[in-house]
Amino acid sequence: MQHSSGTVRSIELIGHFWLSCCVYTAAKLNIADHLEQGGMHIGELSKKCGAAQEPLFRLMRALASGGYFEEARPKYFVLTPAADALRTNALPSMKAFVLSMMGEHFSSWGQLHYAVQTGKPAFDHCYGQSIWEYYSNHPAEGQNFMNAMTGLSNFAIPSIVQGYDYSNFNLIVDIGGGNGAMLTAILQASPQAKGIIFDAPYVIEHTAKLLAQSPVANRCQAHPGNFMESVPEGGDAYIMKYILHDWNDEEALQILQHCNRAMNKGGTLLAIDAVIPPGNDPFPGKLMDINMLVALTGRERTAEEFRQLFEAAGFQFNKIIHLPIPDVSIVEGKKI
Repeated sequence: MQHSSGTVRSIELIGHFWLSCCVYTAAKLNIADHLEQGGMHIGELSKKCGAAQEPLFRLMRALASGGYFEEARPKYFVLTPAADALRTNALPSMKAFVLSMMGEHFSSWGQLHYAVQTGKPAFDHCYGQSIWEYYSNHPAEGQNFMNAMTGLSNFAIPSIVQGYDYSNFNLIVDIGGGNGAMLTAILQASPQAKGIIFDAPYVIEHTAKLLAQSPVANRCQAHPGNFMESVPEGGDAYIMKYILHDWNDEEALQILQHCNRAMNKGGTLLAIDAVIPPGNDPFPGKLMDINMLVALTGRERTAEEFRQLFEAAGFQFNKIIHLPIPDVSIVEGKKI
């Protein structure tokens, strides 16, 4: 009996979903952390994890078949490069991202059909509140989500720093700058510049503590605020990493207009996001775009959509710099 390629593809697809659930369970049980110092027999590992030995072995066997962990000898497991990224202290660590996407985001993905039918976020439909309200009401999950974004940032930051010339800027403002990791890295490579990290008050409270220990602490400040209302004035460059894709065009335009009004004449806008290419080829941003549909009002954008948005906000659309990592480009605009 022959099976069509579509049938095989569908079975493989469900298998990837099952493996994702296994990876989430490994992250919840801190398995990678327990194996950080070396391999471990399933009996010892089960005690460390607080899990039943036989089901844990079956989980580890399945994970090993997907490249997460390796059964080096019977019932003795060690880390693999894929599993190493699940360690809490890995650089970068994907543990928080896995816990978030397969945790509170999981149920809303199951309601994707609602988002497609209505154009409204499935997350709101699932939880009766927006994702930002949810994280405000669930601070542990909110902190984990911040850690998840930090993990993604740590992966992208070296390419962002090396992929653009920041030497002409005296004051760089990072809008929605989170813990400040990106801007502090840029400032370390740009000794002529000063910086401002701008984010919500509950974020900046944590950022200020980190900044005080930073090597660029004397050149960088942490400012609280709401970019839907205003942003710090007087910057030569305004940077937004993974910000515009959180918002629909009307909301994104509002943010960009605030930046345009606040920046110096001839100032530069740098939006760091995915840029969706034309055609049918696989591209991670096409699936991240669906994540925006599920969780937020936002979207990933094409080059033409960025151009229209920038020009509507009073910017000259200059160029797109594609970085050597998936899903991340720098879109440059200049204040007209």
